[in-house]
Amino acid sequence: MAAERNNTRKRKKDEIKKDEKPNMTFSKQKLGIFNKAIELSILCESETALIVISPDENKLYECGYPNYDAVIQRFLTGHTDENEKKNQQDDDIVETLRLRYEAMQGKLNEEQEKLEKLKATEAQKSNSDFPYDWWNKSIDDMDLTSLEDITTSLDKLKINLSVASQAKKFNLHPIQENVC
Repeated sequence: MAAERNNTRKRKKDEIKKDEKPNMTFSKQKLGIFNKAIELSILCESETALIVISPDENKLYECGYPNYDAVIQRFLTGHTDENEKKNQQDDDIVETLRLRYEAMQGKLNEEQEKLEKLKATEAQKSNSDFPYDWWNKSIDDMDLTSLEDITTSLDKLKINLSVASQAKKFNLHPIQENVC
């Protein structure tokens, strides 16, 4: 019974093939074999070229991965193109260096922005009415108004310091003052 089933399947398959046009079958088979050749090239990381001649029209159909013409040329000349491999390696090196350059350029831009911010901050400090580093400057180089401003500021600082020290004294030792 199993043999009868296989025979009927074979007959049906043969009948279908006979009913189809030969070109239609060739087209399907051609696409299938081209797909398999490309898959094989990708999986094996190899280069392939495939040439198929149609049975009826005697037309050539070709397929190749990654470059059909280069593979055929190497086959016809009988040697591999070392220049092409070297060019590919050079291209890879150039691409790597380009990426490094772009990364370094980005870091340089960040550092320049930081420098500009620092310069702007320093400029603001130097343009203020009362510079922060007045104690480093010579008194001989200051004009009368600057000296008066410094004297007034020092007097205010002295008053603030005495008030703060008195407040600390009272807050830290309230029991001792009550005893005395």
